Parts: sequence; structure tokens; C-alpha cells
Amino acid sequence: MTKEEILEKSRKENKNKDICEIEAINQSSATAIRIGLLLCCLISTIEVVFTDTIHCGTWTVFFGMTGTLFLIKYIKLRKKHELVLSIFYILLGTGFLVTYILNLLGVI
Repeated sequence: MTKEEILEKSRKENKNKDICEIEAINQSSATAIRIGLLLCCLISTIEVVFTDTIHCGTWTVFFGMTGTLFLIKYIKLRKKHELVLSIFYILLGTGFLVTYILNLLGVI
């Protein structure tokens, strides 16, 4: 295989994206999840201090986003680990959504 053939194959596999760009997107996604988690913890702490309750809407959004991220990674990479994490986070998000709705309705 010549150098040009190898480069062409690599371009097709990466869909003309730069490897540095792909790595930057991966790192920014991981950082965004960490910041989102810290913000959800901060918001929940503030809610407990000032209202003595936690509104589950914040956690619903966080776990929905995280579950979606891992689901897309599973679809692209076909790693079972990503599927397990996706299911876990989506179930957590669903649980928080149900709790949020029940709280809004005054059931709990």
C-alpha cells in the first residue's frame, strides 16, 4: 500500500475530520459532563439550603444528556460498556422525570 492509499483510507474512515479536532471534541464532551455534574450538585445544594427541597428537573436534564451521549457512542463504536452506561443514565433520568412530575402534581 502506498502512502497516498493509506492517507485516502484514513480520510474515508475519519470522514475528512482532523484527528486533533476529533480528540478536542472528545475532551470537551468529557469536561462538559463534569461541569454539568458540578452545576447540578451546586443547584441541588442551594435548593436544599434555601427551600429544603430538591427539584428533580435539573437531574432529569443532566442524566438525559449523559444517557444520550453514551447511546450515541454505543451506536458509533458498538462497545457494550457504552450501552450499559447509556441504559443506566437513561433509567436514572426517567426516574428523576417521574419524581419531578409527581412532585409537580403534589403526589409526593
